[in-house]
Amino acid sequence: MYNSYTSLQREQLAKQTYTDTQSTYLLVYAPLRSRVLAQALQDQLHRKFRLVDHLAGELTDAVAGVLLVSEDVACLSTTLTYFAQALRDGADYAVCNAVFGFSGQTALYQSHGHLAENKFALVSRGLLTRCRAAARDPESVTELLALAAQLCQAPVCIPQALLHYERDICAEDAYSASGKRAFVMSHVLDMTGAPIVLVSAVPVLRSMGYEVVVLGPDDSGSLQLFVDAGAAVITRAGCTSSNTLWGLALCADFVLANTVVEARVIRALSNAPVPVLWWLHDAFAGYPHIAHQIPKHIAPNVQLYSVGKHAAAAMHSVRPQFDIRPLIYGLPDYAAEDFPRCDLGYPADKPLFATVGSFERRKGQDIFCKAIRLLPDAVREKATFLFVGKAADQEMMDAVRTLTTEHPANVFYCKRLSRDEIKNLMEQCTCLVCASRDDPMPTFVTEGLIFGKPSIVSEHTGTAGLITEGVDGFTYPDDDPEKLASILEWAILHPEKLATMRAGCRKLYEKHYSKQSFADTLTAAVKELTEQH
Repeated sequence: MYNSYTSLQREQLAKQTYTDTQSTYLLVYAPLRSRVLAQALQDQLHRKFRLVDHLAGELTDAVAGVLLVSEDVACLSTTLTYFAQALRDGADYAVCNAVFGFSGQTALYQSHGHLAENKFALVSRGLLTRCRAAARDPESVTELLALAAQLCQAPVCIPQALLHYERDICAEDAYSASGKRAFVMSHVLDMTGAPIVLVSAVPVLRSMGYEVVVLGPDDSGSLQLFVDAGAAVITRAGCTSSNTLWGLALCADFVLANTVVEARVIRALSNAPVPVLWWLHDAFAGYPHIAHQIPKHIAPNVQLYSVGKHAAAAMHSVRPQFDIRPLIYGLPDYAAEDFPRCDLGYPADKPLFATVGSFERRKGQDIFCKAIRLLPDAVREKATFLFVGKAADQEMMDAVRTLTTEHPANVFYCKRLSRDEIKNLMEQCTCLVCASRDDPMPTFVTEGLIFGKPSIVSEHTGTAGLITEGVDGFTYPDDDPEKLASILEWAILHPEKLATMRAGCRKLYEKHYSKQSFADTLTAAVKELTEQH
């Protein structure tokens, strides 16, 4: 049986905890075809259950809950254990994540904020009694499932992919039968800028009454952020080229496609009967590789938005005729959160200048390194410098490694920081440095603004167009390390003046990057699009 589990299920199975639930008696009600289910139930660790094809006469006093099953499905040996435990913990309605397709390549992660009308769900005895009383046919499993989703008072989503449907996923697996549907597509689910800021769109869409489903590849760090925000998430490797999954967009009332990488999706949805917001976050560097996929004309059902003038200019470099409107992302006010404080371990008596981002040529870590070397020794020794990021480019990594070797006392490198550690960094650092050659709207600079921290940014960043020089930040031209070094030297020698910029930095955040500013802009954009179509 173990060998029949999908790779995701095997990964999760190794992390699952096992509890003694044998005192909880369950019925598994599967009145339709259940050959695969019946076979899977033979291997259950929870043994106190009975598979039935009718309810009348089977609901004895000993039955604590009933698993309603409207479609044949395979399940893990731990499935009944998890559902029984949910019932013991007080749930009156419980569902779980699932995988789809013959090899289980597609996964559905549900959230507490968005529970679809599932084809497999546990209902407590009390809830089942209410559902049977309200049902036109108290033996109809589909009607009971729909009523249970509506009438439950203590729903629980088990965060394990306990079920395996061999068919492809469909819209009915992800959405409820009624309500407005928003379909959001992301080409990555990692902790880079584009997916992180996309998370902030979920609560805005939910506040407008939409059920939100996010489509992306395998989880690389940000999937749980979307689930926590109240979205269901569908994952599948290569989803940007999957026509089957694009088809789910046609079952939605609104579609949000994130970044230019979704160009093929835009071609497919152009002139489709669904409004599409195409949100651009992309740098110039990516366009030569994808320009051939971008349609030459945009249909009226598609409207382009960008995170600033830099991202708009990047698209205009290949499609100058496109109308692109501004939609700058919003980030939560992390400074107001009660996150765990910790000492990151850098010298407290020296100003800390930090840069965060993957190591690649367009991010310009080599420029920052050259600027640090250009500083007079006495000035450089007065400060500390931190590089945070994954080594995607060996040349950039070599530049940083060489610098940390030359100056081990005040130049540091860290591959990765957790979200709480990033917040601590923004709270503890003196100034952020973004030496990017090409960067639409760097999120770590915005995170610094939340904590009132100024930044020194290249003119080739989207942030540069919003900064008021010397009030809430600094800019330097021409990717010139000497000009960056000049500003760095002044900043190192005048940390007290950087501290006085706190109010200006907060004001810049609140005006352009706050959750409210973003919510207002996105809400207006969605309303305009949906009212037109």
